[in-house]
Amino acid sequence: MNNFPIEVILYDLGNVILPFNHFQIAEKLSRFSRRKEFQDPSKVFSYLFDFEKGAVNGYEVGKVSSSEFFQSLKEFLKLSLSFEEFVPVWNEIFIENEEVSQIILSQKGRRKLGLLSNTNPLHFDYILSKFSIIRVFDQWILSHKMGFKKPAVEIFQKAIEWASVEPRRILFIDDMKKHVEVAVSLGMQGVHFISGEQLREELLFKLRQ
Repeated sequence: MNNFPIEVILYDLGNVILPFNHFQIAEKLSRFSRRKEFQDPSKVFSYLFDFEKGAVNGYEVGKVSSSEFFQSLKEFLKLSLSFEEFVPVWNEIFIENEEVSQIILSQKGRRKLGLLSNTNPLHFDYILSKFSIIRVFDQWILSHKMGFKKPAVEIFQKAIEWASVEPRRILFIDDMKKHVEVAVSLGMQGVHFISGEQLREELLFKLRQ
């Protein structure tokens, strides 16, 4: 049995609270490209979301504004759409995992709740307007505000600083195993998210002490 009661829970956002698929963006944008190679959604996906070199990376750590990000995509992909047309293409990819939202609501007021997410201004503003569960959190620790994205140690350190407790009293939940491993290496407890049911079961065990 773990001897360190959990005082703070950090949740990942995408594919934990809000399932999504970036490939939807690539499919839609490919229809607007005047460059033949980028009429293939897989090429658009690779250009945008490659883990190491993807065009989204600078945007998600706050190096460029939303308009600058769009302009760079428009020029490189030769897109025939306006910024106003781009915004829903970029944003409308999320749904809510109601089971996870119920778990979060059940913890409100009992523990500090933080959101630790790799995201960008357009996505987060849209999510705030559409999914009220996000406002339940006590703090949002967002890559585009912090200047770092998971799995960078620095963004986890920012979360620990906000939590103001020993890392072993923090539980981090993420669908990416690598991100959980980094959190655990820093002394936190971790759950590799698979499903709402699995999360509920693991939390029952971890929180009952």
